[in-house]
Amino acid sequence: MIRVQRQKRAGLTGYLLLVTGLLVLGAVLMLLRLTVVTDYFYHALVKDPDRDVPAGRVVVAPADGTVLYVRKVKDGVIPEVVKHGVPVPLLDHLKQAPIQSLNDGYLIGIYMNTQGVHINRMPNNGVVKRQMIFNGPHMNMTGAEKNIILTQMIPGLVSVRKWLGLSPFGIEDAADYVLKSARETLTVEDERGARIYIVRIADYYVGKILTWVGVGDRVARGQKIGLISWGSQTDVFIEGTPGMVVTVKVGDYVYGGETVVATY
Repeated sequence: MIRVQRQKRAGLTGYLLLVTGLLVLGAVLMLLRLTVVTDYFYHALVKDPDRDVPAGRVVVAPADGTVLYVRKVKDGVIPEVVKHGVPVPLLDHLKQAPIQSLNDGYLIGIYMNTQGVHINRMPNNGVVKRQMIFNGPHMNMTGAEKNIILTQMIPGLVSVRKWLGLSPFGIEDAADYVLKSARETLTVEDERGARIYIVRIADYYVGKILTWVGVGDRVARGQKIGLISWGSQTDVFIEGTPGMVVTVKVGDYVYGGETVVATY
């Protein structure tokens, strides 16, 4: 009887030691994983590579990322920015009244994924005229990012979807953030005398949108203007002037301060 009790106690002790060992092992693995993840995120967030800023009569991308849309804006209306076939007033996107009446131009949407560079840069030489902050909800962009990544994994799928008359990345069901999410809009009068609106849209997971320029500052093309501390989206509306040509298309990957998005 005593031997049986000892055997039961030994078995129970062994079982507890096994469970404890597994828990300790799990904790160690979680700590190791946490170290890897936090280190990965740290390096992702602080990426700040040098950029070769082009000279001449050009406008450059304000952010690193994938071009989601290039929309011709006429009479203050954006065609099909979120829902296919549904025009949207540009002011709904900028979340601000313009300093003066809006000219026709082009809206370029750039999706910044979590693995990219999060420094934003100035599209052209000019002067900052206004900074407006819209404290809307911080909406989740994860669904849209998943669709974008999956689409990019299949070569030629963007072209096929466009040929079929479909939205290139199929984000309509997950893209309410484009018009509803919190954002900051910088208005810049560039060296053409036209205006450029830089719209930085916040994701649900965005820690903060930091801005390093202020109203009245004279800024240079490619100059760092701020940081978005997570994957997000940066759009740029470029007022048109005679001879201006947009040089990017949907699906292109652009580099902030370096990739030419328009010439004039």
